[in-house]
Amino acid sequence: MTQMAVVDAQVLFYFHYDYNKIPLLLQELKNEVIKGDFMVIIPTIAISELFWKMRKAGKINAFKKALARWEASENIIIDDFDLKIIKLMLKNTESHELHDEIIAMTCRKYNTNIIYSTDTKFREIFNLELRSW
Repeated sequence: MTQMAVVDAQVLFYFHYDYNKIPLLLQELKNEVIKGDFMVIIPTIAISELFWKMRKAGKINAFKKALARWEASENIIIDDFDLKIIKLMLKNTESHELHDEIIAMTCRKYNTNIIYSTDTKFREIFNLELRSW
């Protein structure tokens, strides 16, 4: 079975830099996704954060290309914020920020404990396996 992980917006930001400047952990993740050894789940809330920043920077065409690549990839799932995530949120007694909780509940929705991020709140509050660089 292919391993699955959720990524936050920070990971998406890194993938728009020169490949050699991407942290080694994220280079390895990207290679595993390309080979089909790993499935990445991208919450739409993370995509919207990237869109917001890239629009402000005048890089809307780069964003459109990235979104098209993600949509075409067999090893990437773009996940919508939906009622299932809200129902998972109802089970939480503690949170940090709304967008982080949505991302954490996306992990639960897909029965994965793995998240790529540098935000320690994913481990501390949501008890997820944080893969950080």
